[in-house]
Amino acid sequence: MKKSLLTAIVLLMMVSTALPALALGPLDANADLAFMSKYVWRGIVANPEAVLQPAASASFLGFGVGFWGNMDLTDIYNSSGEFTEIDWIATYSLPLPLFDLEMGLLYYDFPTSDIPATAEVFISASMGILLSPSLAIYYDFDEYDGTYINAGISHGIALGPEIDLDLAGNLGFGDSGYNEGYFGLDSGGMTDFLFAASVPLKLIPFFTVTPSLNYSTQLGDTKDSTDARELDSDAFFYGLTASFAF
Repeated sequence: MKKSLLTAIVLLMMVSTALPALALGPLDANADLAFMSKYVWRGIVANPEAVLQPAASASFLGFGVGFWGNMDLTDIYNSSGEFTEIDWIATYSLPLPLFDLEMGLLYYDFPTSDIPATAEVFISASMGILLSPSLAIYYDFDEYDGTYINAGISHGIALGPEIDLDLAGNLGFGDSGYNEGYFGLDSGGMTDFLFAASVPLKLIPFFTVTPSLNYSTQLGDTKDSTDARELDSDAFFYGLTASFAF
């Protein structure tokens, strides 16, 4: 195991250990460490092999900050044990009578490749009704000048007194600017569909382990463009996420 990988795990453990002290006030804090068999983002298979994805966030009176990272665990891109992506996030959440609203800024950095850094603003809404519908709109105002829209539903099925099977489906749409930047297309259209099944297991207070199975596929012209380049447009992948929440 390389030094950078050990460093990431140690830092995450330090954060998760310190979080109970932060929870004494109206501050909410979370830390995740996810192992994924592939890295798939909005239908794009960014890495077809195993990755580690740590994350941490904190919020106070609706305002939040956080980071998310991707670390390759194999040498498929000559970057084993290195962070290939680091995202910085600032958000504001507002609970309303009919739905919960969140807005914010995302900054994507790719420190080990020639992929240019970029930034998005977003707004999302979710409703606590049957199937928990959600809608999120992301606008890249930096590198790609395009909009991505994601609509989702989810449902929990009780497997036992404290165990649920969570099922979720998400459908993505990109406008012409987004699809040109990521797929070389000159028109908007549906881009991807994701189905996920997970079973959150709350082992002790503040700590949850969640195994998941996922299937992602690209759609329409996006899929045709990816297939023409002999890249993966479909992916089955699994994950295991350890989460601390205070």
